[in-house]
Amino acid sequence: MNEIDRDGLFDIPEFDVEFSFRSRPVALPGDLRPTWRIGLLMLLLTQCCRQQRSSLTRLHVLSWAVRSKMNHDDLMALIAQQLTPDSLIVRFDPAVNRAIDFAIGEELVMRADGSRIELTQSGKDFAAAILADPELYASEKALASSIKQKASEALVEDIFGMRK
Repeated sequence: MNEIDRDGLFDIPEFDVEFSFRSRPVALPGDLRPTWRIGLLMLLLTQCCRQQRSSLTRLHVLSWAVRSKMNHDDLMALIAQQLTPDSLIVRFDPAVNRAIDFAIGEELVMRADGSRIELTQSGKDFAAAILADPELYASEKALASSIKQKASEALVEDIFGMRK
């Protein structure tokens, strides 16, 4: 049995070695990195939104749809009226909001009409550079091109029961 010393700590002879703590970088998955999210935002606004403008809610739905093949298939089934709007469970990702905030700070997007996000000319140029490189966002480009502008604001409102 180990004894407790006067400071209230256990005296464990096996731990009677010198040790130190070091701060180490934590690996962050690529899809959580703000720069990746900003590029995805540019891609979605360019490929899936009329006039390269969208509501925040629709951007969350689009981002959710390109995160996995299953999500994409569910959204496409909804668009094809094979699913009902209330059958989808869309995850709102705080990283999307953070990417929008960074993109506004970098003047890639701006708030239009107070409630919509719209690409600026810098954002359009950035999106064009992403689209020009076939290796960047390859799977996301394929998913976004199949969605195109089919995920309308009205469809998004139906998903969340905002339309009567």
